[in-house]
Amino acid sequence: MCTCTETHAPAAAPAARKGLSKRKRAAVVFSVGTLMLGGGVAMAAWTHSGTGTARAQATTATPITVTPGSPVGLLYPKPAGGYPSSAVGSIYATVANPNDYPVQVTSVTVGTVTISPMAGKTCAAGSVLASVAGPMTLASPITLAANSGPTALTVPGAVEMIAAAEDGCQGATFSVPVTVTAL
Repeated sequence: MCTCTETHAPAAAPAARKGLSKRKRAAVVFSVGTLMLGGGVAMAAWTHSGTGTARAQATTATPITVTPGSPVGLLYPKPAGGYPSSAVGSIYATVANPNDYPVQVTSVTVGTVTISPMAGKTCAAGSVLASVAGPMTLASPITLAANSGPTALTVPGAVEMIAAAEDGCQGATFSVPVTVTAL
């Protein structure tokens, strides 16, 4: 028995102490977890930036491929009044685009024509000339897709035969060097 004068609260049962301790622990764990989660969200929302240098490189353009086509029109000495149709003196070729991007053929420049007369005949150099000095703008530009194969190119009235061309020019073939301009 107690002979003291102080009043003591009854001792808590061991089960009650355990429950209180579990609640306190849960509250502490919940509070710490909330702080960590809140801090993590705050860090995830921060933005970051930096500066530096990046690089890119342009491709190197490959020339358009030009090959002879099959002539269709006829060529004869130019009359004083001119040819009746632009079909006379047309040149024919094919063009292909070996590049990884599309291009559009916009003009053609005719170079010095080489003449190959039939066997036993002669046709003087200069009997066939470009009808226009310099580039000839195409009425309808030709669009070539990236890495395209041969596409027909016709340039109406590109060459003409001089009025004084000799008879040996009949049946001759003409090699017409062209420079194709594409954008």
